[in-house]
Amino acid sequence: MIIEEIRYDFEQFRKHADEFIHDLIRLMIISKMNCTLKNTLAKDYFVTLIKQIPGCEAYIVKYGQPILYIGIIEFTDQKVTSQFVRMNEYIVDVIVESIFEEFVKTFDKLASTPESKIKWDIIPNNTSTVHPLFVLLNSFVDTVHKLTLLDPNNPDSLMEKKFSIRNVNVAKHSTRIEFLINNQLNIVELNPSKKTKDDSIVLLFGSSEISKTLVSLMKQ
Repeated sequence: MIIEEIRYDFEQFRKHADEFIHDLIRLMIISKMNCTLKNTLAKDYFVTLIKQIPGCEAYIVKYGQPILYIGIIEFTDQKVTSQFVRMNEYIVDVIVESIFEEFVKTFDKLASTPESKIKWDIIPNNTSTVHPLFVLLNSFVDTVHKLTLLDPNNPDSLMEKKFSIRNVNVAKHSTRIEFLINNQLNIVELNPSKKTKDDSIVLLFGSSEISKTLVSLMKQ
């Protein structure tokens, strides 16, 4: 197992720390997005989403049953895992793990190079609006970032805590984000077709104050 621990210090450019965390969470989500290939509705929905992510395409991985992932560097659940800890306003520690050294290096490059940042709200020529799932994902990213800025003594704070994305399973009517806070599992379900935020953003699993606050803020 290759493990790389990287410290990003933005003391001279503190605003960049906030931008970096936004971009990093987006990359972490993209690296875990998947859907079941056998479900035709889910597959078509997944492909539609990818069309709003420049430089991305779907590719098939066979884990007992075929699963679609997003092919930037052929991400899968097995190939790359990552987590970050915001130590203060300007220092972010990132840990990347993989059995393949090239995936660790590529993930680091994607995370640290402004030109390679993930942009998933690009509007294709034949549509007029951003896909509603990306609106919800942006809300998730923004809220996680806000919680990393709270004083570490605040029970809702993510500062000085490990944060990672374990899985993002996409289906036609809902997307489940499995994320870890200090290795404790939480699951949020996003349902972009629902009319109210109470129905479109649901905490399925997680009893911590942080996970409850995160969902509450997303609904505001």
